[in-house]
Amino acid sequence: MKTVRWLSGILFWVVRVCAYLYGITVLYAAYNLIFEPATLVLEDNNRFIINYPFTGRAFLLGWLDMAFLCEMFLGIGLYAVFFYLLSNVFKIFRDKPLFTAKGISHLTRFYFANLTVPVAVAILLSFISSELSIMFMIVVLHAILGIFAYFMTAIFKQGYLLQKDQELYI
Repeated sequence: MKTVRWLSGILFWVVRVCAYLYGITVLYAAYNLIFEPATLVLEDNNRFIINYPFTGRAFLLGWLDMAFLCEMFLGIGLYAVFFYLLSNVFKIFRDKPLFTAKGISHLTRFYFANLTVPVAVAILLSFISSELSIMFMIVVLHAILGIFAYFMTAIFKQGYLLQKDQELYI
């Protein structure tokens, strides 16, 4: 169990940093597209280039089209949330009492988000996007992940109840 705690601690921080980087990317892109600073390059054919700060190197490329912008902000923003929720799942395995109500809560949020949000976003974006096959694959992958997390939640609930019963007998 020591290796699991060590590995989950590393994965917690790696995934949490990814969540913050995705969140910062959304804020940085929104700032550039709203205020049009020097890091934003607008091209004639309705394209934009957002450069890394203080450089001329491209960071984000895209089209100034409402459908593209919705896909971009929803995709990056929701993956920031996904990585944050995933980091909370890894955090569960770092804690000393493994089966806790807080851990069950984190797992429940994770599986619920994976089973509902991708479907809702795919339905919303199906009206404005042409990338339906990619969206379908993403929805299926998140559904598989959500079902697996649901199974883990059921196991954790059972472990939590057994742990509480054992504490009553001691």
